[in-house]
Amino acid sequence: MTPYERLMAEAIPTGRFGAPDVVSPARDASAAASTPAQQAARRALLEQEQHGWRLPDMTSQRKRARSLERSAEQSRGRAHTRHLRLLPDPTDTRAA
Repeated sequence: MTPYERLMAEAIPTGRFGAPDVVSPARDASAAASTPAQQAARRALLEQEQHGWRLPDMTSQRKRARSLERSAEQSRGRAHTRHLRLLPDPTDTRAA
């Protein structure tokens, strides 16, 4: 038996180390669905809370804007850059 096999054969304790298993209460099969009116009320409350929200200070806002610009530039660059470029074989006489 290799050292790796011996390691994998060891009983690794998983659990609460001596504490009795906790029996969790059974969950309902599905959560109660909310009505469209409840969803609209929650969304309106969320939008109201987020209205006018800004980052804590101007430095944070500038850093975030630069980060977004940098990631946009990188994604544009990735769209046009290929990882592998095939070059023709200079000794190939069949190449057009």
